[in-house]
Order: sequence, then structure tokens, then C-alpha cells
Amino acid sequence: MTAKKTIRYEDDMYFQRWLVGLAPKTKKNYPDFIQDFFTFLGLTPTEIINKRMHDTTSLNITERCFFEDKFRAYKESMENAGTHTDSWIHDRLKVASSFFTRNGLKMSYKKGDWKSTQKQGVIEKKEKLTQEDIKRIYGHANLRDKCLLLILAQSGFSEIDISELKIEDIQGLYDMPINEHYVIEKKRDKSVIVQATCLSYEFLHDLRALLAESGNPSQGYIFTSKTVNKGLEPIDTRRINEIIKALIEKTFKDNPEKAKKLQTRSLRSFYNGAILGVKPALAQEIKDLLMGHDRGGARNNYQYNDETIKEAYISAFENLSINGLQSREDLKQQKQEYTSMIGKQALEIENMKASFEKEIQGLKISFDAVMGMNALRHNMDMEKDPIKKEKLFQEYAKKHNLEEIRDYYKEPIQEQIKKLEEKPKDIETPKKAKKLTPKSPF
Repeated sequence: MTAKKTIRYEDDMYFQRWLVGLAPKTKKNYPDFIQDFFTFLGLTPTEIINKRMHDTTSLNITERCFFEDKFRAYKESMENAGTHTDSWIHDRLKVASSFFTRNGLKMSYKKGDWKSTQKQGVIEKKEKLTQEDIKRIYGHANLRDKCLLLILAQSGFSEIDISELKIEDIQGLYDMPINEHYVIEKKRDKSVIVQATCLSYEFLHDLRALLAESGNPSQGYIFTSKTVNKGLEPIDTRRINEIIKALIEKTFKDNPEKAKKLQTRSLRSFYNGAILGVKPALAQEIKDLLMGHDRGGARNNYQYNDETIKEAYISAFENLSINGLQSREDLKQQKQEYTSMIGKQALEIENMKASFEKEIQGLKISFDAVMGMNALRHNMDMEKDPIKKEKLFQEYAKKHNLEEIRDYYKEPIQEQIKKLEEKPKDIETPKKAKKLTPKSPF
């Protein structure tokens, strides 16, 4: 069977109309999801819409139901591939259907059109993170990655929520008590439903330490890119996933199968598990608020206060805490003591270095003196004229700075060098002069 030609659609007006009003993340994902549907039909978006408008006025039932039949055939083709899960297939069907409805054309589906006909096997148990797992991962992270880990695991925020977070979003960051959680509200990127949660004091503690390295800035993105406009642009969500995945692989290198199954979204599942684990159980509406889920019906229109969110979060924090406040204060004190110790060691090293340099300089002087005296002795032995011998010695003394040698070395070398400086008193014959020739102290 000949492969169907891939249909591109970026500039198609109905494709552009379909994307209007969608969340940024949805706009990014949907085109990839619908590509296979366009290819399956072998039509461009404009051709699809024009045909649908024509078919809805037809008296021929086959023409009127053309796209409904194609929808079912598309689902069957994905199921027959045998490599896709039910949820994967459902996501593609949902996107294909939305292309018609968002262009103002309704579809007439049957009850079972959305339900997969694949045989349902036993659901594979998902790998879950425990509190001890989070602590282990935390131990492998640097300061920035610790902040990323804590906000993902303890707030329920997604990667896109975190990348958009700014310092000014946390009012009084540098002044708030060290044991206080910070209530924060943010619309979720895809659903635009408000999530009301807390930034834990553990995260805020590490965040202040991270920002202190940059001089405690008061504005800008909290997590910035290290490649694009360094320090100005927010970190990319893909980079966040890479960081967390690397930490997981490093932590569970002894269990690669577990590391393979864990993803960044596992941290949000951990957060959800902590909320569900509160005893007595929190009200469903509070759970939905903490997770950013739809509260349902008219409840979305009712307000809530910060104290309600904070109380609920505190009750769940027992299941979220990594180190606790006292541990962090102990770590802070240990860090200060360690820094002080490093400072003292650095001073000792500098003093030792200065001492070694002085000793090395002295050895160099000594070496030069030895070499010079050996040469002097040889030349004076070869020279028969006492006056010339005296001249050789004076030139040596001037060149090699006998005063510096004498200051560095003590007795008995000092006395021996002093003898070299003394002028021979009685030099009458070459034989006598040779006896009075100074010997090297070395």
C-alpha cells in the first residue's frame, strides 16, 4: 500500500482559526497531534472544512456522515497499529474533533465512538516517589536544582508555572519569618483554572540562599536561562525536565528501571499524594484548590481566604517536608563554621606559601653562591698573579652579593664567607699566595 502524503498546514486560514484562544502550551502540542489526522484524510484543513460545509447540506446520507465515518476509521487505524495506549488514542481523537467544533461545525458521534475497542490489559503500576526518595534526590542537587526540586514537589506547580515565576511575585521575600509558608495563586497554563497553594519555608530558605549569590535582587525571573540572554530570560521547561531527569538518574543509578519510569510529573503526583494522605481528609473543594482542579459548578465563583489555604497546606506539609526548619538552621550554622574554617586554612596556606618562597629564594641564593665559588676557586687556582686574584674575588663579591648570603645563613658558613672577604696580608710568592687562597665554604 502506498504511504499517504504528509499534509502541511501552518499557513492555512482554518488551521489558524482553530488555534485562536488556545493556551500557549496547547497551541504548541495540538499541531503535532492533528498532523496524523490530516495525513490520514489526505486533505488540507481548507479542503476539510469546505467539504464538511458541503456535506451537511447533502441529501445523501453517506456524504452527510463522511467525516464521522472517517473519524471511526481513524480510530480503528490507530488501534490496529497495536503500539498505542487508550489515552494516546483518545488524545488524538479529541484534537481531531476540536478542529471541526472550533471552526463552527458540529459532528454527530455515536456513543461508542470515543471508547477504545482494544482489549484492556492489567494497568501497569506507576512508579511513585516517597518522602525518602525526595530526600535522596535533594542530596544529589546543587542549590539551584534543590530549589527546582522543592517547588515542584511541594507546591504542585508545573514546569511552565515555575519558569514564569518572578521574584516580585513573592512579596516580602527577604523579610518574612523563616518558618512561614507563602500563599500564592496562579492560573494553570492549560486549563486557566486558579491554583491556590503555598511556597514552603524549606523552598523559600533555599531560594534566599540562591538569590544571595546574585546580590539579593528584587525583580526578575527566579529561574533564568544560562544560554539565552543569560540571567534575563526564564529557564526553558525542557531544561527543567532535563535537570530533574538527570537528578533522578543519578539518585537511582542502582535501580535504572525505576529511574526510567520516573518523570518530572512524578513530583506533582507526590504533592497530590501528600494532600490525599492528610488525616482527617481535607474537603474536596480544598483539594481541588491546592491542585488547581476545577471545583465544579458555581463553586468556582466563590472566594476563599489565605488562612484556609495555609491551614490545609500545613496539615499536608508533614508529608512534604524534606529537612525541617531546625535541620536547615543547623545546616546554616555548619555552613558558617565551615566557611570560617576555610578562611583560616586559606590564611595558613598563604603564610606557608610565603615561608616556602623565602626558603626557595635562599636556596637559590645558596646555589648561585656555590656555583660562583666553585668557578672563583678554579679561576684563582689558575691565576698566578696575586693582584689579579684579588680582582677576581672583588668581582665575585660584587656579583653575588655576599651580604645577602651572610644574612640568610648563620654560623659556621657566615664565618667562612667572611674569610673570603678578607684581603690576603702577605703574598710574596706564588707558593704563599696559593696557601692563602680562600676555600669554598661548600
